[in-house]
Amino acid sequence: MNNVFFRPWVGNRYGKVDSVFSKKILILGDSHYTDESEVTELLANKQQSSDFTTGVMNDYLSEDVKGNWKSTFTKFMNSFVQGTSHEEFSREELWGSVAFYNYLQIPAGTKPRLTQHYDYTKETDRKAFLEVIGELEPDVIISWGNKAWDAMPEDFGFGNYVANKKFSDFYHTYPFKENRLKVLGINHPSSAYKSSYWSGVFTETQINA
Repeated sequence: MNNVFFRPWVGNRYGKVDSVFSKKILILGDSHYTDESEVTELLANKQQSSDFTTGVMNDYLSEDVKGNWKSTFTKFMNSFVQGTSHEEFSREELWGSVAFYNYLQIPAGTKPRLTQHYDYTKETDRKAFLEVIGELEPDVIISWGNKAWDAMPEDFGFGNYVANKKFSDFYHTYPFKENRLKVLGINHPSSAYKSSYWSGVFTETQINA
Protein backbone atom coordinates (compact mmCIF):
# COMPACT_ATOMS: atom_id res chain seq x y z
CA MET A 1 0.00 0.00 0.00
CA ASN A 2 2.29 2.71 -1.32
CA ASN A 3 0.04 5.68 -0.55
CA VAL A 4 -1.10 4.57 2.91
CA PHE A 5 0.41 6.60 5.75
CA PHE A 6 -1.71 5.15 8.58
CA ARG A 7 -2.17 1.44 8.01
CA PRO A 8 -5.59 0.03 8.99
CA TRP A 9 -6.38 -1.85 12.15
CA VAL A 10 -7.42 -5.36 11.10
CA GLY A 11 -9.11 -7.36 13.83
CA ASN A 12 -7.82 -10.86 14.46
CA ARG A 13 -11.23 -12.29 13.49
CA TYR A 14 -11.78 -10.12 10.40
CA GLY A 15 -12.89 -12.29 7.48
CA LYS A 16 -12.39 -15.50 9.46
CA VAL A 17 -14.80 -18.27 10.45
CA ASP A 18 -14.84 -17.13 14.09
CA SER A 19 -15.84 -13.55 13.19
CA VAL A 20 -18.88 -12.22 15.01
CA PHE A 21 -20.25 -10.87 11.73
CA SER A 22 -21.12 -12.78 8.56
CA LYS A 23 -19.64 -10.00 6.42
CA LYS A 24 -16.22 -8.38 6.24
CA ILE A 25 -16.85 -4.91 7.63
CA LEU A 26 -14.51 -1.93 7.27
CA ILE A 27 -15.20 1.06 9.53
CA LEU A 28 -13.97 4.23 7.81
CA GLY A 29 -13.10 6.97 10.27
CA ASP A 30 -12.22 10.56 9.51
CA SER A 31 -8.74 11.39 10.77
CA HIS A 32 -6.22 11.06 13.56
CA TYR A 33 -5.49 13.95 15.89
CA THR A 34 -2.86 14.12 18.59
CA ASP A 35 -0.53 16.42 20.54
CA GLU A 36 1.52 18.91 18.54
CA SER A 37 4.80 17.22 19.44
CA GLU A 38 3.43 13.91 18.20
CA VAL A 39 2.18 15.48 14.95
CA THR A 40 5.73 16.58 14.13
CA GLU A 41 7.13 13.18 15.07
CA LEU A 42 4.53 11.29 13.04
CA LEU A 43 5.20 13.32 9.92
CA ALA A 44 8.94 12.75 10.30
CA ASN A 45 8.77 9.01 10.92
CA LYS A 46 6.54 7.09 8.52
CA GLN A 47 7.50 3.70 9.89
CA GLN A 48 6.27 4.68 13.35
CA SER A 49 3.11 6.35 12.06
CA SER A 50 2.17 3.33 9.99
CA ASP A 51 1.09 1.48 13.15
CA PHE A 52 -0.58 4.47 14.78
CA THR A 53 -4.14 3.28 14.05
CA THR A 54 -3.44 -0.12 15.58
CA GLY A 55 -2.04 1.65 18.64
CA VAL A 56 -5.22 3.70 18.97
CA MET A 57 -7.40 0.59 18.81
CA ASN A 58 -5.21 -1.25 21.31
CA ASP A 59 -5.55 1.74 23.65
CA TYR A 60 -9.32 1.69 23.20
CA LEU A 61 -9.49 -2.00 24.09
CA SER A 62 -7.20 -1.59 27.10
CA GLU A 63 -8.84 -1.13 30.50
CA ASP A 64 -5.70 0.68 31.67
CA VAL A 65 -6.06 3.56 29.19
CA LYS A 66 -8.67 6.18 30.03
CA GLY A 67 -10.13 8.99 27.92
CA ASN A 68 -13.40 10.57 26.80
CA TRP A 69 -12.50 9.80 23.18
CA LYS A 70 -13.31 6.15 23.80
CA SER A 71 -17.04 6.91 23.91
CA THR A 72 -17.03 7.45 20.12
CA PHE A 73 -16.09 3.83 19.45
CA THR A 74 -18.37 2.49 22.19
CA LYS A 75 -21.39 4.50 21.03
CA PHE A 76 -21.02 3.29 17.47
CA MET A 77 -20.58 -0.39 18.28
CA ASN A 78 -23.40 -0.40 20.82
CA SER A 79 -25.81 0.98 18.23
CA PHE A 80 -24.42 -1.31 15.54
CA VAL A 81 -25.23 -4.49 17.45
CA GLN A 82 -28.31 -3.25 19.33
CA GLY A 83 -31.22 -5.65 19.00
CA THR A 84 -29.08 -8.41 17.48
CA SER A 85 -27.63 -11.59 18.87
CA HIS A 86 -24.22 -9.91 18.68
CA GLU A 87 -24.97 -7.90 21.83
CA GLU A 88 -23.74 -10.79 23.94
CA PHE A 89 -20.19 -10.56 22.61
CA SER A 90 -17.39 -8.67 24.31
CA ARG A 91 -15.87 -5.43 23.06
CA GLU A 92 -12.72 -7.34 22.08
CA GLU A 93 -14.70 -9.89 20.05
CA LEU A 94 -16.75 -7.23 18.26
CA TRP A 95 -13.87 -4.95 17.32
CA GLY A 96 -11.72 -7.97 16.59
CA SER A 97 -14.20 -8.89 13.86
CA VAL A 98 -13.91 -5.63 11.89
CA ALA A 99 -11.24 -3.45 10.30
CA PHE A 100 -10.81 0.26 11.04
CA TYR A 101 -9.13 2.89 8.87
CA ASN A 102 -9.03 6.70 8.87
CA TYR A 103 -9.48 8.45 5.53
CA LEU A 104 -7.04 11.36 5.98
CA GLN A 105 -3.46 10.20 5.67
CA ILE A 106 -1.96 13.07 7.65
CA PRO A 107 -2.46 13.84 11.35
CA ALA A 108 -5.18 16.50 11.41
CA GLY A 109 -3.98 18.71 14.22
CA THR A 110 -4.67 18.45 17.92
CA LYS A 111 -8.49 18.59 18.04
CA PRO A 112 -11.27 16.93 15.99
CA ARG A 113 -12.80 20.24 14.92
CA LEU A 114 -9.61 21.22 13.14
CA THR A 115 -10.39 18.70 10.38
CA GLN A 116 -12.61 21.30 8.69
CA HIS A 117 -9.41 23.02 7.53
CA TYR A 118 -8.11 19.97 5.69
CA ASP A 119 -8.62 19.02 2.06
CA TYR A 120 -10.32 15.66 1.59
CA THR A 121 -10.11 15.75 -2.21
CA LYS A 122 -6.38 15.01 -2.49
CA GLU A 123 -5.47 12.22 -4.85
CA THR A 124 -3.06 10.64 -2.36
CA ASP A 125 -5.83 10.06 0.19
CA ARG A 126 -8.16 8.66 -2.47
CA LYS A 127 -5.47 6.30 -3.79
CA ALA A 128 -4.64 5.17 -0.26
CA PHE A 129 -8.30 4.37 0.41
CA LEU A 130 -8.57 2.36 -2.80
CA GLU A 131 -5.41 0.46 -1.86
CA VAL A 132 -6.89 -0.43 1.53
CA ILE A 133 -10.18 -1.76 0.15
CA GLY A 134 -8.26 -3.58 -2.58
CA GLU A 135 -6.26 -5.44 0.05
CA LEU A 136 -8.98 -5.98 2.68
CA GLU A 137 -11.80 -6.68 0.18
CA PRO A 138 -14.62 -5.72 2.56
CA ASP A 139 -18.26 -6.56 1.91
CA VAL A 140 -19.39 -3.47 3.81
CA ILE A 141 -17.88 -0.03 4.46
CA ILE A 142 -19.40 2.22 7.12
CA SER A 143 -18.14 5.77 6.76
CA TRP A 144 -18.15 8.11 9.76
CA GLY A 145 -19.01 11.76 9.05
CA ASN A 146 -19.65 13.94 5.99
CA LYS A 147 -16.03 14.64 5.07
CA ALA A 148 -15.05 11.07 4.24
CA TRP A 149 -18.47 10.33 2.73
CA ASP A 150 -18.28 13.33 0.38
CA ALA A 151 -14.81 12.20 -0.73
CA MET A 152 -16.10 8.76 -1.67
CA PRO A 153 -15.49 8.09 -5.40
CA GLU A 154 -18.40 7.21 -7.67
CA ASP A 155 -16.48 4.24 -9.01
CA PHE A 156 -14.06 1.85 -7.28
CA GLY A 157 -12.74 0.73 -10.65
CA PHE A 158 -15.50 -1.73 -11.52
CA GLY A 159 -18.43 0.55 -12.39
CA ASN A 160 -20.51 3.31 -10.83
CA TYR A 161 -22.48 2.81 -7.63
CA VAL A 162 -26.24 2.37 -7.39
CA ALA A 163 -28.08 4.27 -4.67
CA ASN A 164 -30.46 2.41 -2.38
CA LYS A 165 -34.08 3.37 -3.11
CA LYS A 166 -35.06 4.12 0.48
CA PHE A 167 -31.75 5.44 1.82
CA SER A 168 -30.39 6.97 -1.38
CA ASP A 169 -28.55 9.82 0.38
CA PHE A 170 -26.28 7.57 2.41
CA TYR A 171 -26.44 3.95 1.21
CA HIS A 172 -24.78 2.94 -2.06
CA THR A 173 -23.83 -0.39 -3.62
CA TYR A 174 -20.71 -0.62 -5.79
CA PRO A 175 -19.60 -3.31 -8.21
CA PHE A 176 -16.29 -4.52 -6.76
CA LYS A 177 -14.24 -7.34 -8.24
CA GLU A 178 -16.54 -10.39 -8.21
CA ASN A 179 -18.69 -8.95 -5.43
CA ARG A 180 -21.06 -6.12 -4.52
CA LEU A 181 -19.65 -3.67 -1.98
CA LYS A 182 -22.17 -1.91 0.25
CA VAL A 183 -21.17 1.55 1.52
CA LEU A 184 -23.11 3.36 4.22
CA GLY A 185 -22.38 6.96 5.25
CA ILE A 186 -23.48 7.79 8.80
CA ASN A 187 -23.20 10.75 11.16
CA HIS A 188 -19.93 10.73 13.05
CA PRO A 189 -20.46 9.00 16.43
CA SER A 190 -18.55 11.79 18.17
CA SER A 191 -21.11 14.46 17.19
CA ALA A 192 -24.78 14.54 16.14
CA TYR A 193 -25.29 10.79 16.25
CA LYS A 194 -28.72 9.37 17.14
CA SER A 195 -28.07 5.81 18.23
CA SER A 196 -31.71 4.74 18.05
CA TYR A 197 -32.06 5.96 14.45
CA TRP A 198 -28.87 4.39 13.17
CA SER A 199 -29.43 1.08 14.94
CA GLY A 200 -32.74 0.92 13.08
CA VAL A 201 -31.01 1.59 9.77
CA PHE A 202 -28.36 -1.05 10.45
CA THR A 203 -31.03 -3.62 11.25
CA GLU A 204 -33.25 -2.77 8.28
CA THR A 205 -30.39 -2.90 5.80
CA GLN A 206 -28.92 -6.01 7.49
CA ILE A 207 -25.50 -4.42 7.36
CA ASN A 208 -24.88 -5.77 10.89
CA ALA A 209 -25.75 -9.41 10.20
